[in-house]
Amino acid sequence: MHRRPLRIALALACFFVGPCCAARAMARVPSDEDALARTVADAVLARGNEDALVYHTGAARFDCQASIAVYQMAILGLGQIVLAHPEKRGAYLPAMEHAADLMLQPAALAYASRAYGHDGISSMAPGEGHAYLGYVNLALGMLRRVDPNTRFAAVNDRLTSELAARLEASPSGVIETYPNESWPPDVAAVAGSIGLHASATHAQPPAFLKRWAERFQACAIDSSGYLVQRVSSKCKPLDAPRGSGTALASYFLAFADRDLSRHLYGALRGPRFLGFRGVREYAPGHHGRGDANSGPVLLGVSVGATGFAIGAAGANGDEEGYAELVRSANLAAVPTTASGNRTFALGGLLGDALLLAMLTARPS
Repeated sequence: MHRRPLRIALALACFFVGPCCAARAMARVPSDEDALARTVADAVLARGNEDALVYHTGAARFDCQASIAVYQMAILGLGQIVLAHPEKRGAYLPAMEHAADLMLQPAALAYASRAYGHDGISSMAPGEGHAYLGYVNLALGMLRRVDPNTRFAAVNDRLTSELAARLEASPSGVIETYPNESWPPDVAAVAGSIGLHASATHAQPPAFLKRWAERFQACAIDSSGYLVQRVSSKCKPLDAPRGSGTALASYFLAFADRDLSRHLYGALRGPRFLGFRGVREYAPGHHGRGDANSGPVLLGVSVGATGFAIGAAGANGDEEGYAELVRSANLAAVPTTASGNRTFALGGLLGDALLLAMLTARPS
């Protein structure tokens, strides 16, 4: 129903933007990746440990989660560049290490600590899920792949052991992010962190992950192939199947279960036209206005789903889809380059870090 207006909008945008639309994002551009990486690395290194919160909106949940996302995505993006170009290790490892320091500061974990009554980094009581730590642990796993002797290895080992035990024991394959809140995209981060830990330590992925994937799929993946954004403890959907969560989970799961990652990526739907591609936020039969996870939703297509799908495409080796999605992201986020650094005008540091991770994703 909305395909024709979106095609008209994209065609007009391409006409006015001109050669940029046709030429950019045809393939990966290492100089652009480096320019964006320098922006993110410089911003991370400029922050002191006493200023771990990137945002100060007064909404503790957003401020803490957004700060962790900045540091996690910075580590993932910088690490993916180093894995593809080992000669850049010296340039980006200091920022990765500092991002890990900032991510583990009490201020960044304050919301989760209040929700559980204690710091999940230090201890997890029986029955507690702490799935938000999947984001932290995934970043630590990437840091460990780049630097096997990282001083964060013991924390990575402990979190992996605790989270793996919870995932393996869960009858549904889903664990809580916070008390009475279960978010399948967060659980995908937990699984991804376990797979990445195995890769970083040169171990075989735990055998239970395949059994877990079957339970997780039965609980959290809708018949459309989209991942349900939030479920109850009994796997009842509490939110719609959403493109933003599906795309992000596909990227995360590429570190742990390539088949499940491909399954989710293959389900992502959206219009394609003139070399552009968007991803619909809601599965067929569901509607909504989006939220902080999706960003703006225009004619059914969301900024978040389209951006996260870049990482899912890269992680699953779909270079054509990757190029189409990047073209769309370049239109929506307004990239600018100055003094050798690149930034996306509409996203701030969080947007830059997220896009760095998505743009540098490759098959593991």
